Amino acid sequence: MSSLSGRSRLAGFLPVCCASSSEPRGLLDPSRFPAYDRIPNEQQQAGGLLRKHGAWLLGIVWAFLHLSAGAETSPPKDRYFLSGDGWIQLSNVKTGESARLQYRLPDGSYPPAVHRHINRLFNVPADSSEQISLRLISLLDYIEDVYRHPIEILSGYRSPEYNELLRANGRLAARTSLHIEGMAADIRMHQALSAQAFAMIKQLNCCGVGFYHDDSLHVDVGPARFWDEKTAKVRTNIAERNKQIMVRTEHDIYMPGETVVLRLARITDYPIGLSPKVTVVRAGQVLQEFMVTGVDNECVAVRTPAERTVAWTIPPTFRPVGQVFLRVQFCQKPFPEMPDQIESNPILLSATTE
Repeated sequence: MSSLSGRSRLAGFLPVCCASSSEPRGLLDPSRFPAYDRIPNEQQQAGGLLRKHGAWLLGIVWAFLHLSAGAETSPPKDRYFLSGDGWIQLSNVKTGESARLQYRLPDGSYPPAVHRHINRLFNVPADSSEQISLRLISLLDYIEDVYRHPIEILSGYRSPEYNELLRANGRLAARTSLHIEGMAADIRMHQALSAQAFAMIKQLNCCGVGFYHDDSLHVDVGPARFWDEKTAKVRTNIAERNKQIMVRTEHDIYMPGETVVLRLARITDYPIGLSPKVTVVRAGQVLQEFMVTGVDNECVAVRTPAERTVAWTIPPTFRPVGQVFLRVQFCQKPFPEMPDQIESNPILLSATTE
């Protein structure tokens, strides 16, 4: 793995361009771009623990580093278990556009104008309701800071139509590719770094990663899994009939009283029906069950991609210790192979912020 010491900017770093005058200064201003910072010792130690023990330590490490003290009234300074310094250099290999962006501010907010710039760099159409997941950007920032290598996007967002075209042409593209959801990226790195990053992400047990033994790497924020060109299952029916449907929260870390947006993904067939309840579980044990926000139907119809989200407002007094998962159940299934219920990524419901 690359050394984490030193502050020098990576040689050959792509120049910054395309910063609109309407974007906030300080977020895109080249004169204020920081070099790659030395990662503090405690974060290096945390990274070593993560690589050694996997995803179950993510919440514990975050709590140790960020939740040991602080006021209950301020939002968290970072919403994700895996993240970097809040700055990321992105370049689109196909369009040539690049920018170094501060996507997370010191107060923990994520500027919408920067998010829109990220969407453009990932080829999200301007009139699309889709967005690139900030969890994905946070993961890419982590990779960038560990290896001090800019993120060069080979493939970002894909429309369903373009994804099907790739499949028809024999490309390694899954029908339920997370590129369609804005949750995946194929990035270019030197082959040696690609191999190292592949091994690291596998050990983190946090995400999806694919390595094709060249200078590219697939990363996504779906379930933890890994593959290469020989073990990829994109041409199988593994995802058909909603067999791999999943749910993801917008963030990893929330405060009591905040609203959690849950989004269904990898849906192959509509309509489906979603129970209006969210069950909070830890280690398979039910902690409490809640109603989703603003729904009074016994079965919530999900007929189109626009209806894939539900929201749950965390009660101010509900403060479970440690990581929990949110379980949702289906009250209408078009196929028996579809699961009866699924669980989200791990989240932390925190009463403190620092």
